[in-house]
Amino acid sequence: MCSARADEGVAADRAGTISPRSSRAQLRRATPIIIFGYMERRRCRAAWIAFFLAAIATDRVHAEIHFDDFASSERLDLVGDARVSGKVLRITTARAEKSGAFWFRDKQSVRSGFETTFRFQLTRQNRFSLWRGTDGFAFVLQNSGPDALGGMGSALGFGVGDSTWPHAGIPRAVAVFFDTYRNKEEGDPSSNYIGIRVNGSPSETRWPPGRLADSPNLSVRLKDGKVHTARILFQPPILSVFLDGSAAPVVKTAVDMSVAADQQGRAWVGFTAATGGGWQNHDILSWSFGKTEVSSSMYMVTSDILFPRSECMPNRKLCTPERAFIRQSGAGYHIVLPANLEWGVSIPNPSARPAVVTNAKGFVCWDPKASGSRGCSGPSGNGEAAGAGFLAEDNPAGALIIRTRDGHTSFSVNGRSGIAFKDNEGFYEFDVEIK
Repeated sequence: MCSARADEGVAADRAGTISPRSSRAQLRRATPIIIFGYMERRRCRAAWIAFFLAAIATDRVHAEIHFDDFASSERLDLVGDARVSGKVLRITTARAEKSGAFWFRDKQSVRSGFETTFRFQLTRQNRFSLWRGTDGFAFVLQNSGPDALGGMGSALGFGVGDSTWPHAGIPRAVAVFFDTYRNKEEGDPSSNYIGIRVNGSPSETRWPPGRLADSPNLSVRLKDGKVHTARILFQPPILSVFLDGSAAPVVKTAVDMSVAADQQGRAWVGFTAATGGGWQNHDILSWSFGKTEVSSSMYMVTSDILFPRSECMPNRKLCTPERAFIRQSGAGYHIVLPANLEWGVSIPNPSARPAVVTNAKGFVCWDPKASGSRGCSGPSGNGEAAGAGFLAEDNPAGALIIRTRDGHTSFSVNGRSGIAFKDNEGFYEFDVEIK
């Protein structure tokens, strides 16, 4: 016998009381709670999920760092060859085999989203060398310390140095490379591109650093001696880079920012650069950085992850655990559900009682190549019916969904069924109680 009609949903008040409501998602004004009801399609029993997530305001940037110029380097730590030159922060001078960095002294909140804008200029390239105008600079987020510095040459002051210029590199870091020399042996697409790189733990940090994405050859010449403006926007889990006011990003990709952030979601932010056999001045002229809050189906993560990062699968942009994790917690369970496991977690429920999910958080991508919420989301999904080919066609793509049958309640990301499901990335973490 059915315990609820198929056209009913649920709502939850602040105390967590469940009552029948419309199956539409509801976002109450002035209440940081988002509620979704999900049910298994073509089955009589309805299964309910209540999401308690932080509501995100619309398109605001809170500037935490602001330098109109660098006449003063107060609150900055300069490392290696970095120095102030007039009102410019010169990361390296136009000399061979140099590396430098500078960091804002206080850690910044990065995991829940940020926006940074800076003006840069690359000048005084060497004229008579095969390696003219090397090697470029990087905007970096890292959790190694305010004195961090990587290798010279193609390492751009971020990565592990090669055999020519050995250096330990900067572990636990994410970098946006502005690369001006093509190292074919490292897979560089050109001598004029922007790339997104990542270094893991010290034991995982290698040369060259892990590549997440590269732009095609840019229409703007990075080392033309002109002043250029870059804007980097992180709307979890998508990192986008804009150049000289471009309407569309020149490169974007999903990024697991927990690589670079501490448990509070903070990291040191700053810039690195390097020269090798060739050289140029790498100058930053101005810089602002702040938290951004963007209305989106992407949600902040303050994770209670139960597994070490070594459990993350290799060659994934988002941390994707190799297996699910279940821990009994009070009257229920605490669960980590990898995005690539179709109906990857089940708990006993012989009486087919309602299962209530709370504290759901995390990011998944079921189509990392798609733009924003069309390919990635938080536990409530992207807000649109997924359609044919997904596990639950009428529920949002990417949503955390639930079904109860054969004495068990199971959980899954609402992704495309079949072999493509194994390509999903990320995980959801949540608590569940059988009522």
